[in-house]
Amino acid sequence: MISHDEIKIEVVPINGERIEGKEETVVFVEQFVKDVCDFSSQYGSNISISYTAYNIAGNPSKFPDYGDFPQAFVMRTYGQWWDKAPSRLIDYMPQNNVNVVSQDYIDLEYYQEVYPIRVSIYETYNPGSVIGIWAQNSEGKWYQLWNGFPQVVPHKPRIFSPHLKLCNFKTKMIRLEFNHSLLDYYTELDAVLLIGTSELIVPNNLRNQNLNDLSKELGYLKQSDDDIYNLTPDYLKANQDLTILKKTLSKHCTLFKSRVIDNISKGKLVSKLGQHYQSVPPIEEAFKSLQQFLQEDFPKLIRDIHHSIPSTINEQNNSLQESFSVSSTDFENQPCGSFSALPDETVLKILKNLDLRSLCCLCRVNKHFNNIARDALLYTSLNLKPYWYCLNTSALNSLAPRCHYLQQLDLSWCGNYNMIKYQDFIYFLHTSGTVLTHLRLNCCQFVNDAIILEISKICKNLKELCLCNCMGVTNEGFSKLENLRFLERLELYRTTIETSTLCSILRKNTQMRHLNLAGMHDRLNIDEVAVELGNSCPYLESVDFWKAQTLTPHGVRALSHCTKLREVDFGWWYVLKNIIPFIGGMGAPGDSLRALLFSCRYLEKVFLAALRGLTDRDLEPLLLCQRLQQLDLLGARSLTPDICYGILLFCPKLEMIDLSFCEGINDFIVQEWRQQYPHVSIKRSFQVTNSDIV
Repeated sequence: MISHDEIKIEVVPINGERIEGKEETVVFVEQFVKDVCDFSSQYGSNISISYTAYNIAGNPSKFPDYGDFPQAFVMRTYGQWWDKAPSRLIDYMPQNNVNVVSQDYIDLEYYQEVYPIRVSIYETYNPGSVIGIWAQNSEGKWYQLWNGFPQVVPHKPRIFSPHLKLCNFKTKMIRLEFNHSLLDYYTELDAVLLIGTSELIVPNNLRNQNLNDLSKELGYLKQSDDDIYNLTPDYLKANQDLTILKKTLSKHCTLFKSRVIDNISKGKLVSKLGQHYQSVPPIEEAFKSLQQFLQEDFPKLIRDIHHSIPSTINEQNNSLQESFSVSSTDFENQPCGSFSALPDETVLKILKNLDLRSLCCLCRVNKHFNNIARDALLYTSLNLKPYWYCLNTSALNSLAPRCHYLQQLDLSWCGNYNMIKYQDFIYFLHTSGTVLTHLRLNCCQFVNDAIILEISKICKNLKELCLCNCMGVTNEGFSKLENLRFLERLELYRTTIETSTLCSILRKNTQMRHLNLAGMHDRLNIDEVAVELGNSCPYLESVDFWKAQTLTPHGVRALSHCTKLREVDFGWWYVLKNIIPFIGGMGAPGDSLRALLFSCRYLEKVFLAALRGLTDRDLEPLLLCQRLQQLDLLGARSLTPDICYGILLFCPKLEMIDLSFCEGINDFIVQEWRQQYPHVSIKRSFQVTNSDIV
């Protein structure tokens, strides 16, 4: 849907000089999503329309109903459960992260380019995870319109319309970022409305940066002080303030006939990574922060270094303390002296705690800092994911000379929309990738067969390789990974690898510990993969077969040979009709699951969502899994309260169990268990209509 509203307003041409009596028409455009261009995860599968990212396109279909609806967009995780699982990923360079880490994103394309005024997000289940809104300009660069913290929101639907910054370029591409850490259960989004104008409108009063500021000052934007969650009880009037504002717009605003776009200077790393959403922190601030660190935290760091580094460096530190002429007892109360007097080893120990932006700023202080801040020992681990919005070829090339000892690299989310060419990354691999052991390229559109070939030839010591959502790699490209021999983690969520290729890779990487094959295509025979895992990978700790379309009891039984398994996800696996009869659309696992649970006593996480034929007998071996922490039984219609109560009773480390849509277990029993076992988070999904919302 696109709606237009034409308004007359005074014009200011490019030179900024007003023309008396000159007015022009500006068009207000309201439009819902045309298409979904990219996303990091979805709960739905590639062959289904339920819970997929593409459900967010078009007009709202469920709002203002509240609850769990397959017609919504749902992501794969919620809360902190996935961060506690054995398969969790550890940040390579956590100091690069901002206060709130983005865990998921979705890129939305609209029909018409506009200067954005408002983005309204229709949240229909467990709101509160949106933490960022970005707009993309015509050159493919991103600008942040809003950022905030995740919220704990009451269980009600809402239209979330955070206060946007002024955007001085037209856009039809919006990115939403999410953090699920505070969610009690999966969040669901129904639609996203973009409201914008055909021309740039700026309030005459400089105190108001944009139309949202003006609307609030004029009293048109009505929001109760009690409504801190923006619950929009009168959702039909959610954008009424803009309707009123249009009538008096010519009195308060000026239309600028120009297309001002902030150009980010090209070429130097500091101008790319040293900026924070289009601004470079002053050198003085970086230097003051460094001095504050030296005064407050440096003495403690010296003591820590004294106990943790070799004796030769300890001797240097002893000499350093003598040069400061202080004893160990009063060291904390004395000034630290000249920073340049510190040995390089000590300075590197300090600088190792700085984020990449600070290191870039430090290079601009003086020659000494420039040299030491470029030392390759500071760049053994590199997390560039937080800089996805500005990282491009020139920034990558600037980093290359510093990365001779690079072992861990995370480029996830980077390089989309032609910001990095595959040839440029191959060059980076040749100059900086020879000692890589960990490489994450999740959601990188530039990754193709040529890059996989170079990885297989250059990065011979790889232990971890994450290629989730790398749709540009064909099976021929994946086949080159057979050259690797030391892989311990391989993540291939939503990729197109074929069965024989994957089995060959597993056969040659017997140290495999974590394998992610979630959301794969139906040509991948998961049974054959499971058999290969049982035969070749005795150290396997986690396997993600979520939404596997070709997994049968035969494959589940084969995994029982992997006795060190700590985590399995068999959620929504489809059982072939000619092998086992269907029960309510999903098959019963039979004795295969019992065999697996009996063999794998170290299990900590077991996800069996939508196995509707699951019985009490199938789960009895779980009573012996003393390490069990997370259990998903969503949709297991045949389970009785007896087996669930037994799991609560005999699994002392259990922290979460999902009993959503388990028809044999009523809400009254669940409430009793919640009181009896308060340390266990018992999940229960539901659906309500608008008439049921109080």
